[in-house]
Amino acid sequence: MAGIKKSPFHAAQHVYAWRLFSNSGEILSSNDDAPWVLFDGPDNLGLYSAIAQASTHLPKGSILAMFAPQEELLHVFGEGLTSLKQRDFRKRNKKPYVHRDQIKSVYGLAVDSDIELLALNPNSSDEFENLGLIGDFARERLREALEQDAND
Repeated sequence: MAGIKKSPFHAAQHVYAWRLFSNSGEILSSNDDAPWVLFDGPDNLGLYSAIAQASTHLPKGSILAMFAPQEELLHVFGEGLTSLKQRDFRKRNKKPYVHRDQIKSVYGLAVDSDIELLALNPNSSDEFENLGLIGDFARERLREALEQDAND
């Protein structure tokens, strides 16, 4: 995900990019060819759209290991869906997540599709490289979308 924060000069907007890799490292699917669209709201909102889109490309019973630069992903899905449901979609301090509605929606999609969502820190060099590449791609997509928006 990449985004611009809210300021007196502009509203918070973001773009998101996702890539789904197999265990062997091959790209199974991505949104690389999606149009460059600026979405309103902070970039963390894009996390849940990306998860929902990527999960539609998985067979039932899959485990989606997710890597993202946003710490929110680790806090929300770091212990799996069962823990998230037991905490009633709340943080450990019992406060609701800012994006609780989006989290519940993604949870529902995952349960309906029998998919486990688990956020992890990258471990292997391939995982770090892929995270860096998709981050670079998201920032480039943001630059292109901002330029396109400025020219409209």
